[in-house]
Parts: sequence; structure tokens; C-alpha cells
Amino acid sequence: PLQAMRHPKAIAFGEIGLDYSHKCSTEISKQHKVFERQLNLAVSLKKPLVIHCRDADADLLEIMKKCVPKDYKIHRHCFTGRYSVIEPLLDYFPNLTVGFTALLSYPSANEARESVRKIPLNRIVVETDAPYFLPRQVPKSVSQFSHPGVALHTVKEIACLKEVSLPVMLAVLRRNTNKIYNL
Repeated sequence: PLQAMRHPKAIAFGEIGLDYSHKCSTEISKQHKVFERQLNLAVSLKKPLVIHCRDADADLLEIMKKCVPKDYKIHRHCFTGRYSVIEPLLDYFPNLTVGFTALLSYPSANEARESVRKIPLNRIVVETDAPYFLPRQVPKSVSQFSHPGVALHTVKEIACLKEVSLPVMLAVLRRNTNKIYNL
């Protein structure tokens, strides 16, 4: 696996992180040790990070501050929460971008939608988190799972929330993605 990460087509390291949700049975101390080792390895390889975090935001920030240079390129994967949760990461890591999914297409996703409104446009990227988060606009008879082909629904939601035209939104998201992943 380490040799594969050195390959030029391996453009990022992740998704890695912490998960304190009830779905994760790995003890917290073990998660911390593994996460630190993964961060140190990724930084030594100079690969951008894709970070997973579930119910562990304070610990995640503390560990990342210890292991990751401030100016490192980071993609905070699949953010669904309040702005106050992501703000410390955005403040500390100036090259961190926040990934949003089609969860935004659901009016009930108030916290995530409000976060999009508050996060600067140049710090946002789009993702599907396939097979999860099928856009509200896609009937289950058409597709039961999310996939890259439905990402445009998320782009449209962000454009609407940011009050930006679709062509401008697409250009900005492409630029953000290229920047974070050195494409």
C-alpha cells in the first residue's frame, strides 16, 4: 500500500479520520493512534488529505494541529453540520476545503445549508459520498444510489444558496478542486 501511495496517480490520502458514532466500534484511543500515523505518513508523502469526522470534531482538530502543517491541503469530506463546528478548522487551516453532498437538496438539512452560506466560496468542493445521499430530485425509480452523475444537483443547490450563476459556480468548483488536489 505504501508503494501505491507514492505513485503519481495517487493524488490524495484518505479518507481518514475519527468516528465516534454508534456505528463505529473501534475504541477511541486506537482511532487516535491510527489517525496520527496516517496523518504523519500522508504529510511525509506530501499528499493532500481527505478527512472523515463523525462526532469527534474537537479531538480531530487537536490531533491535526499536532501532525499537519498549517498550510497543508485538506478536504474535509462530507460535511453535514453547523458552521460553528467547521469554523475552527477553517480558521486554523487556510488551505482546507469543505465537501458538500446532495444532502443539501433536502430542506431539512438546515445546518449544512447554513454552513454553505457562511463558508467562503473558494473553500467549497462538491462530492457525492456515493452510494449515500441521493439527491431529493432523483426518483428512487431512476436510481437508488448516489453516483458522480448526480453531482450537478449539489452544484445547483450550492449556486442557489450562494446566489451565484451555475456557470460561475462550476468554474469556481473546478478551480477549488484543481487547487486542493494539484490537478
